Amino acid sequence: MTLFDPLMWLTPFYFMGKSFSGGGKLMGFEKYTGNSDFMSFLVIGYMISSYVSTVFWTMGFSLKEEMRQGVLESNWSAPVNRIVLMTSKSIFNFCATTFEVILTGIVCHFAFGFTITAGLLKAILFLIPGIIGMLGLGLAVGALVLLAKEANGIIDITSSMVSAFSGGYFPVKVMPRGFLFISLILPMTYIYDSSRAILINQTPLFSLEKEFIIIIIAMIGFAVLGSFIFMRVERKCRELGILGTH
Repeated sequence: MTLFDPLMWLTPFYFMGKSFSGGGKLMGFEKYTGNSDFMSFLVIGYMISSYVSTVFWTMGFSLKEEMRQGVLESNWSAPVNRIVLMTSKSIFNFCATTFEVILTGIVCHFAFGFTITAGLLKAILFLIPGIIGMLGLGLAVGALVLLAKEANGIIDITSSMVSAFSGGYFPVKVMPRGFLFISLILPMTYIYDSSRAILINQTPLFSLEKEFIIIIIAMIGFAVLGSFIFMRVERKCRELGILGTH
């Protein structure tokens, strides 16, 4: 279904955008983003959201699956750091997601006229530290799964909220100030924003230099905080004897 997923999800937005445009322009949208290329805005959001979903589902659901199979404690008895075990599971899935993102770009090019500038490598430079920061947030989600023994609800809620607050499918500038404050804390906000600024020449929230610094700081902060939360919860579950229960 990978070939048809972007068409199913994005086609309704394409026709909705066309119906609200005047003379080929969306003046309200352009006021927030710098141009009227709403379709490329959505396509890039769709691509990056794929990585967000991969982080949460890989880390959270894999724990639940090991609990269900009754192998979590035996797997974690190996002389390997728990953080390494958790994050290493994401590597293959990131490769698969990257293939899907490339395929999405090709499909959307022919379906919606999606094109990007020559700044792809620069966009990747912004993306990688942001993904590392998201791994830290994924560890925190994994800690919630350890406590709640439930993956689907937790992952659906957290991944959807992160994509929404980060501006996956709409400019964060349209949100109320309270929600905008939350958006500016999340590293993925700057991944979405910088990618659109680099690839489709939209106006960023801050200068790209400042956004890159924010991404690096967020990467370190979320990685440290997520690791700390996960290790504390894992230790507490061991003390209570509920680590591998399902």
